[in-house]
Parts: sequence; structure tokens; C-alpha cells
Amino acid sequence: MIKYITVLSLVLLAPLAACASVPATSQPVPRLKPVAVKTVPTKPAQIKPDASQVERSQAERFTAWKRDFISRALAKGYDSNLLRATIGQAKINPKAILKDQTQPEFTRAIWVYVDGVMSDARQNGGRAKLAEHAALFADLESRYGVDRYILTAIWGLESAYGKIQGTDNMINSLSTLAFEGRRSKFGEQQLFGILDILAAGDVRQEQLIGSWAGAMGMTQFIPTTFRDYAVDYDNDGNKDLWGNTGDALASTAYYLKRFGWRASEPVTTEVILPKDFDYGLADGSKRTISSWSAMGIRDMSGQNWSNDALFLEAKLLIPAGANGPVFFTFKNFDVIKKYNNSTSYALGINVLADTLQGKPAIKRDWPRADKPLSLSQKKQLQQALTDQGYSTGGVDGMIGPNSRRAIRAWQRANAVPADAYVNQAMLKRIMAGR
Repeated sequence: MIKYITVLSLVLLAPLAACASVPATSQPVPRLKPVAVKTVPTKPAQIKPDASQVERSQAERFTAWKRDFISRALAKGYDSNLLRATIGQAKINPKAILKDQTQPEFTRAIWVYVDGVMSDARQNGGRAKLAEHAALFADLESRYGVDRYILTAIWGLESAYGKIQGTDNMINSLSTLAFEGRRSKFGEQQLFGILDILAAGDVRQEQLIGSWAGAMGMTQFIPTTFRDYAVDYDNDGNKDLWGNTGDALASTAYYLKRFGWRASEPVTTEVILPKDFDYGLADGSKRTISSWSAMGIRDMSGQNWSNDALFLEAKLLIPAGANGPVFFTFKNFDVIKKYNNSTSYALGINVLADTLQGKPAIKRDWPRADKPLSLSQKKQLQQALTDQGYSTGGVDGMIGPNSRRAIRAWQRANAVPADAYVNQAMLKRIMAGR
């Protein structure tokens, strides 16, 4: 912007001061023409608060959050002394904020995850624990109907048989998540769970150590799961999921039973599909083995199904597309996913359990040359599908049921097996169609 500044306001300020002592008969000062002066806009100074200011602001907000939470907890009937000793003493866990706000860009392929589950240390450790606690496992199988190999696999995968349980204070971590994070509702729910188990006398406050995300003990229960399903196996008045193997494994067995574990059914079975099979049928729907068998599906040996198996209900799982292994999954697979809602996790638990009891591993190999999509590539995939009229229900990088339906629809329209599996080559094809 150009501004005009007169001589009176700029040029003559100094001369006028000098002329104050000049007699009136002096020569008048000649008038000058206005001079155009271009001003350069300046940005306001960016003052970056120092670390101490940020920390002080966060601490003040955390204190305010604690007051509010305690007020709401009192209204729910929680004891004031308990609240002062727990929430009142809570401190921010910086690690919880950092990890909660950081989404990994890269994910592991399912075969990398399963291979990791099958480490020599986990297999050898599992066999040792099965021998050491044979009587305990026999009793748990009798009480809850959950086989020892599944329990051992969960124990091994969750905490390396109790060796890795986390070192974070649960009250601090969950207060931090409730105060500032993308999972504030989860954090508050788990804090109330902690208050419940403390009020009931199930644990001592100093026992509440675990992961930054709120899981505790040998089999990594979150507080609400602890509250609802933890078992005091030895009846000593303390549900010790950290140091008492009986309490930890009984709690896990009870949890699985409550969610519908079926002692007489398998978890998964590897199968062979007939030529020209419609992969779109692997959409999560259940059918009896008899119905699947009528479509030409056989077990891995190529044999027909036994009469006992024909009436079981199963879903078809194709986790790595048409070029990878294919499975029937049964009710118990879904129960394991109640424990951890991950297909990779549930498959890994079953593969480890099978190996511990001497059953053969997965026979058909994975498409190991494929590289999994990164988080940003998954978002690109969702956007490309949406742009082409295949709604994914949002662009968040999470390939859930809506995204899989969209992928299958695109695959059918483009004469590709509708297995809902996208590798790097498939991503390029979908992106090219935008």
C-alpha cells in the first residue's frame, strides 16, 4: 500500500525545531511536493513460548481436569479418600501422550506378525510352562473348558510368560489419556474401573503397574476387564494378575468362557478353494461346513469333512488374498478377537497353540514378496476408491468393513478376484483409475 506523507509531518520536523529561534523576517521555508513513500508490511513477531511455559500451562489444565473428574466421581458415589489417594495424586505421563498421538506410518504384513509370534523363545518358553504348570492347566480345562495351549499362547504373546508386563503407573497413564488424547473416553472408563477394583479390595494400589495404554498383568487386562472377569484362583483375597500364575490364567480362561468359548470346536482350519471360486463370499458371513463343502471347499488334505464337522458354522478368511493361505474360522476365533480385535493376533494365537501341541503349521506359504501398504497409502487407496464412486465411509487409513466392501466392488468391476486384498501393484491400478 502506498501512503503520501506531507513535508509538515515528515521532512520539516527537524527544520521547524531549528526555526523556533529565527526572527519572523527570515525567509520562509519553501513548500515541497508530497513524496510517495512505500511501506513494507511486517508480520507480527512470533513469540514462541518456552518449555517451562508450556509445561506450566499443561500442569494447570491437568489440575483443573483432576478437580472436574473428582467432582464427577463424587457425584457417582465414589469415596473422597479413595479419590484423593488416586486421582488427586496423579501425574502426567509424557510417554502416554506421545505414543497415543503417534500413529505408525508402516504396518507389518500378517505373515511377518505370525512369524514373530512363532519365535524359538516363545515356543520353548511355552513348552516349559506347559510342563511346569500341568496340574494347573488340567484344572482350568476342567473348570472353564478352554484348552491349555490357547491359554499358554495368550500368556506368551501378551507378556513373554510374565517377563514383560510394562513399568508404567496405571493411574498416571490413564489419567493422562483421559485428560489429553484421542482416547479420553477410554481413559475415563478405565479410571473408573481402577476405582472399582480398589474399592472392592481386589488389588492394592501399588500393584497397578502396566503398559502406558492401560493393560496390566501377565495376560494384560485393562481395568474394566479386570473388574468384570479377574479371578482370585487361590482365594487369598488378592486378584494378583502380576505375580500369581493361577490368578492370571484362571482370569483369562474365565474371560474366554464368558464370551462363548466352545471346548469341542477348533479355532481355524486351513482349506483349499476350488478353481474359479467367488472370493467375494469371504465377506464375514457364516455358513455351515456342509454349505461350504457344497461349493467345493476341502480341508488341506483334500479330504471330505467328517459328519461331526458338517454342522459347524464357519467364516471364510483370506487374509493375504488369492495367493495366500485360506482358512475357515469358527466361533472360538471370534472369541479370541474379543480379547484383542485383530485378525493377525487371533491367527497368531492359534498358530502358536497348534505348534505347542505338535500340530502342523500353515502349509500354504504367504505372498512374501508383497509389501504392505503404509498408512498414507491406505488413505490414498480410500480416497481413490471414493473418487471413483466406491464409498469407504471415510478416509482414515483404517481398512475396515466399509473399505473392504469398496475394494471388492472395484475388483468385481475390473475383473479381479474380489478378495479385498490390496498390494502395491493393485494400489497402482486403483490409483490409475481416478
